[in-house]
Amino acid sequence: MEVKKIKFGDYTNDKWKTINGLDSVKEVIEQIEYLDWDGFNLYAVGSILSNVDTHDFDLIITGPIIPAKINYLLKKVVEIGFDEQVYCDVKYSVSGDLFNPEVDTIKTIRYANYKPLMTIDGHPYHFAKEAHGLYLSDRNYPMAKTLNAMAEEGRVYKAPHLLI
Repeated sequence: MEVKKIKFGDYTNDKWKTINGLDSVKEVIEQIEYLDWDGFNLYAVGSILSNVDTHDFDLIITGPIIPAKINYLLKKVVEIGFDEQVYCDVKYSVSGDLFNPEVDTIKTIRYANYKPLMTIDGHPYHFAKEAHGLYLSDRNYPMAKTLNAMAEEGRVYKAPHLLI
């Protein structure tokens, strides 16, 4: 992976591991499991399930809308990822909905994010707006990068995988 300096909320890192499959993030998952997940679930999604090299670990949280608890889980997962040099792209699904590439065609999901702004190599990216104590954004599926990987590489995306 080309080195990218990422600043996200309280965390900054410029050293990131390339990952491939859930076994490559086993230590990250083990640390995340120690958090208080009572009433919440965590799913792995995206390229980590396709056994290809990737640069982020996509995770979706579901559970009741309790802003303080959601923000705690988002922050702690991001912190663990930065500590382990694995970029954890974690979001909370406000509706509890997940995109399943094996059965869904087009879907828009509203997410809560750890923070509304990320800086990558000095360039700021604003992607969420604060509302009701959460930083909200909408994502349309399938994403263009997903369609490109499917067309160009023949990549097969799998259904969300329940971790917790």
